[in-house]
Amino acid sequence: GWAAGPRGRRRGAMAVDFQEALSACLSHGRGLLGRSGRDYCAAAGGAGAASVASLAGLSLLDMEFSLPALMRQTAQSAFLLVGGLACIQGERSAKAQFMDSFHGVVQDYFGFAMLPLGRAAAYALAALYCAGARATAIVEESIFFRLAWYLCCLAAFAGSAASVCLWHQSRQQRGSVGVEDGMSADAYQCSYEAQAEAFDTYQPPHAS
Repeated sequence: GWAAGPRGRRRGAMAVDFQEALSACLSHGRGLLGRSGRDYCAAAGGAGAASVASLAGLSLLDMEFSLPALMRQTAQSAFLLVGGLACIQGERSAKAQFMDSFHGVVQDYFGFAMLPLGRAAAYALAALYCAGARATAIVEESIFFRLAWYLCCLAAFAGSAASVCLWHQSRQQRGSVGVEDGMSADAYQCSYEAQAEAFDTYQPPHAS
């Protein structure tokens, strides 16, 4: 009886620890599943912007030592880098409460990056161009370079789809807010008309 007591207590403690660990894992899973789709879309959009900027770096690594190819790839890298950085700032501005100085520059010169549909178009165009350019490349490169290139293109496509989803959700929210405002305005108008009718039908007592 004395030997079985500590052993039973140890088993009970292990069972309690297992139940606590299981409940912690389940609560963490519910927290992940409870996150809104908007958070996942925002994360995918940020990954798409970073992928476009990464494609600019990969383009620099794939330089050819001829003047026409050098000019083309330099311009390609510059466009991808500037577009990617502008879209990164757009993704940050969509979640930030305070705007920095770089926000004004992007808003003035790269306004498309401040809108979800503009970023979606930029990600899609960059992914289509880079995928097509790599498919028609004559020079053979390593399998790792090609894998990194196509993974960035895939992430840019995912970011484009996520930005479209964000735009659609924002449009639905604006529509619902507009409907609620219209209903509240109609209710206020009806109450105002009822009060006006009651005031019109009121007859003051005649002085004797």
